[in-house]
Amino acid sequence: MQKVYNKLEFNQHLNNKKALFINMRNYYSYCCDDEDVFDTLPLTFHIKTGVDDFEYQRFVQYFENESIKCKVNKHRKNIWIIKPGENSNRGNGIKVEQDMTKIRSLVHSYCHGSRTMILQKYIDNPLLYHKRKFDIRCFSLVTCQHGQMKAYFYRDGYIRTASREFNLSNLYNKYIHLVNDAVQKYSEDYGKYESGNKLSYSEFQRYLS
Repeated sequence: MQKVYNKLEFNQHLNNKKALFINMRNYYSYCCDDEDVFDTLPLTFHIKTGVDDFEYQRFVQYFENESIKCKVNKHRKNIWIIKPGENSNRGNGIKVEQDMTKIRSLVHSYCHGSRTMILQKYIDNPLLYHKRKFDIRCFSLVTCQHGQMKAYFYRDGYIRTASREFNLSNLYNKYIHLVNDAVQKYSEDYGKYESGNKLSYSEFQRYLS
């Protein structure tokens, strides 16, 4: 008897923001003695118990030090993206913020019970497509027959684009900062530049070239 699933078992270890961070951190800890996980990931704090959490206190100290550096160097930015640690998709609950009072309020309101939060340094100088943010979607297939597991990676995927040009003057406009279809489809500019705000790898390669 064969069974077909459209999702991998335990896929939360990849698509759950908390689990992805923890697994990446553990991988670097076990396998990469001379490398830091934050050479690959933006600086990340995992807040479990709210504003009393030790990780939150570490974040506050870093935030304050970074604020001082930003006053000296006007090109530095102290902007953070706040994400639910688990049970979230389609851009739900994600905020971009630079005000400590508002960040504290979000942490206080969200972290209770089993809910945790990811505080991550926002990439304020991302690679852009025609001045707009994008992300890369790809597909894989995992098979297991007679106890033998094989994984395949589909060479072609697609790029998802934002409807509005990237800027840091408005951190609350989701059409600038979040490229999820569930968010972008409500923008007046959805589909204005690319059909369905999507383009192929080959189209993106032509842009890069």
